[in-house]
Amino acid sequence: MSSSDHRPDGQTLTVSISPLFSTPVLEWLFWLVLAGMVYALTDNFDEPIAEYQFGASGWPRVLCAALAFGATAQLLYKLTRQRADREKPADPSSGQKSKPAHSGLTLGAKLQRAGVFLVPFLYLYVMPEIGFYVATPFFILAILLLLEVRSIKALICVTAVVYGLVLLIFTRFFYVALPVGRVEGFYDLNNWIIAFVRTGM
Repeated sequence: MSSSDHRPDGQTLTVSISPLFSTPVLEWLFWLVLAGMVYALTDNFDEPIAEYQFGASGWPRVLCAALAFGATAQLLYKLTRQRADREKPADPSSGQKSKPAHSGLTLGAKLQRAGVFLVPFLYLYVMPEIGFYVATPFFILAILLLLEVRSIKALICVTAVVYGLVLLIFTRFFYVALPVGRVEGFYDLNNWIIAFVRTGM
């Protein structure tokens, strides 16, 4: 954000003002508030679990901390990129002035940002009905598409790797009880996935 003032000699003096509540900061605050709210809710099911020293609230709290860390890293990255864009000189040979750091968002960009906010809430809403193990790969795929990943190979590989790691960590290594769904067909499918991942144990 910038403001202009006219000097006595007729020249315009431009003063750059960095607003406290810029878009990246607002996004960061949103994710921190969301992580804090979810963390506070973990007190409602903070019960000990046999053969699992962290209790029922252990991994949800780890995820909340990871969310806060990721949001902070994203904030630092965006602020660093904005600063680099502001300091980047214009190319004299092009005959064009450098674009302002804070240009208006297109409709597509606004819808993309809205999707990044809304898809996690949709995921949390449908997960108790269709189960974690069925909903999670579609959630990962949706996030990748919102992040403008269009390569079929990248979509399949990233979804498979992330989903596979989640299954191994939560289901095979730590035996974390995750929602298996209320709908009969999805309930059976989620339990089949759990049995498949734990094969040989």
